[in-house]
Amino acid sequence: MTASAALDSTTPFIVVVEPGRSALAVLVTGLLEIGRDCEGLILLDSAISRRHLLVRPAGESVLVSDVGSLNGTSIDGRVLAEPHRLRPGETVQFGGCTLVLGTRLHCAACMRVEPEWPESLVDRNVDVRSTSIGLLAAAVLDRGPGELLDGDAGTVTIVFSDIEGSTTRAVELGDVRWHEVLSVHNRIMRTMLARYHGQEVHSLGDGFMMSFRSARSAVGFITDAQRALVAYGAANPLEGLRVRAGVHTGEAVMGDDGDLLGRHVVMAARIADHARGGEILVSSLVREILAPRGDIVFGESRATSLKGLQGEHVLHRVVY
Repeated sequence: MTASAALDSTTPFIVVVEPGRSALAVLVTGLLEIGRDCEGLILLDSAISRRHLLVRPAGESVLVSDVGSLNGTSIDGRVLAEPHRLRPGETVQFGGCTLVLGTRLHCAACMRVEPEWPESLVDRNVDVRSTSIGLLAAAVLDRGPGELLDGDAGTVTIVFSDIEGSTTRAVELGDVRWHEVLSVHNRIMRTMLARYHGQEVHSLGDGFMMSFRSARSAVGFITDAQRALVAYGAANPLEGLRVRAGVHTGEAVMGDDGDLLGRHVVMAARIADHARGGEILVSSLVREILAPRGDIVFGESRATSLKGLQGEHVLHRVVY
């Protein structure tokens, strides 16, 4: 869920700890679903249900509900049988995961935040990530070299996407309409993904990480997805969405659970971070691969630095 720079210090956030991964802090500005296959925060713990928890803001706290999960949920050892307003220091346990309430959040314009963590998280490596692309990219950065397979995934094209201003749109539309619109977005993305024989690597509600065997398939996919989203917005003006996307080609390493890892995956995420709503940005390599045929139109180029990657990088806009 994308965070808005307008959020103030009363905005609640939760800290989720999943086995084998660094702790994750998530702003709660609307209804947030948590599970293995849901429309919100997706975790990989096999002991939790596809749809396990619902978390929604309640003043400076959050309201936590179990949505009929198989293994249930507890708070400090007590079964969670009905919605519960979480208090500082209480720990929600579901599968091998835990969730606690953050105690305070200070927001700056760039959403770099420095919270006071609950004592249960002191000395842990806690990341605060404010966009779906950042959350998805973090799944790559969190993995250590000891988890890599001997083989690699070869050369693939990676696409990252998310909805611009999703927090603001969720507030504008309300929980029910927002989830209906989000479902339309996800259906469009997955329909086009199947059409272009791509692979969904990760998803996080309004954000996707996807891989393709060719750059042309990747750009064809995201171009057609954008066109479908534009058409939906034209037919439903109050429910329109602006999706930003980044595309890069390179060799990736496959982790032991099928994740794609490595510098080129991170680069695709960083490119997406620079895209504006409705924009598709590709790396210079992708443009070099696709330009000779002349069937894809490129707009203006812009040079920029990419966080964590050395040098200046030229990004190119795809016209659709």
